Amino acid sequence: MLNILRLVRLSIMPAALVFYSGQGWAESWQQAGSARFSTEYDSNPAMYPAYQVGIWRSMFEPSYQLKRTGDANELNAGVALQIARSSNTTQSRNREDPSGFLDWKRQSDAGEFGLSAKYDEVATRIAELDNAGPFSVDSTRASRTMSGSWSKALSERSTLLADGSYQGVSYRGGPYVNYANETAGLKLSYAWSEYSTPFLRVSNVKYVPADGGPSSSLASATLGWNWKVADYLEGTLQAGESRSSTAQMSTQGAVEVKYAAQRTVLVLNANRQVTPSGLGGFVAADQANGSWSYALSERSNTGIDLGWRKSHFITDMISSSTGAWLQRELNSFWVVRTNYLHKTSEQDGFGRASSNILGIAFVYTHTDF
Repeated sequence: MLNILRLVRLSIMPAALVFYSGQGWAESWQQAGSARFSTEYDSNPAMYPAYQVGIWRSMFEPSYQLKRTGDANELNAGVALQIARSSNTTQSRNREDPSGFLDWKRQSDAGEFGLSAKYDEVATRIAELDNAGPFSVDSTRASRTMSGSWSKALSERSTLLADGSYQGVSYRGGPYVNYANETAGLKLSYAWSEYSTPFLRVSNVKYVPADGGPSSSLASATLGWNWKVADYLEGTLQAGESRSSTAQMSTQGAVEVKYAAQRTVLVLNANRQVTPSGLGGFVAADQANGSWSYALSERSNTGIDLGWRKSHFITDMISSSTGAWLQRELNSFWVVRTNYLHKTSEQDGFGRASSNILGIAFVYTHTDF
């Protein structure tokens, strides 16, 4: 019931915007609603190595989005709710997870300004499993984020971007630590040509635990290069160093390649990063991901998703995923999608665990009503 009330409060924001649009801006507003009905079988939701109990999970996910474009301002707002029911609440709880966002952008002679607010709730078995490993408690992570940005063209080729954010993360249940995450950064980019844009970014992240424990910070400097060979092939390459408040040095970097042809889209990326977590500090992780999709016809698509991650906090944890999906547009409103996902995880002291997920979903979408 509390989650439903949170969604109602989140709905007040776009509802107020709808009312305001009726005062003369209606012609510049667009709205869309969708509802996703799905069911899936998960052979090992807790990712335990030895004791495996499969469950059926059914989900209903309604959402609403409102967007305004025109003149110098752009507004985008939305709310959603994921209602999940499990055949075994010991392994996976029944859930009602709300989310909402509000984005505002403004163009002016002084540059482009942007403000954003976001709230979401998600199960820790999804948000923290790659960092924390298996635990007996299926708890909830709530995240509240406020962020802002400003960008300005310094010349015909160079652009300066400044951004900052505040994120408050809290947990209901589980062995996690509530914390606040404060981020600030500067990015200077130079359009060397139509196909090459090098950039430099410096940033600082501060981690503040809510229990009064010691805070920590992470300062980073990164050199990068956005490149483009043709309209169908582009990518990003970046590398840098980070230093924590404990004077520990860490190398960070990322590479991404995107190939988009008439019927095929292929995206490959790999990166090393250090991020805050609910374990009480920063977690270093190496990860690689790949996705491929192919248009079988005007209405049918298929694809494969691959993922690998190695994270380190107290001990190393390695996880991987392999998935395949098939999607078909039934008409202008309805889409059906089937998917299969195989997950594995391995951690010192826990051993190796695996899970198979098979599901089907029907999605209804109505735009510009």
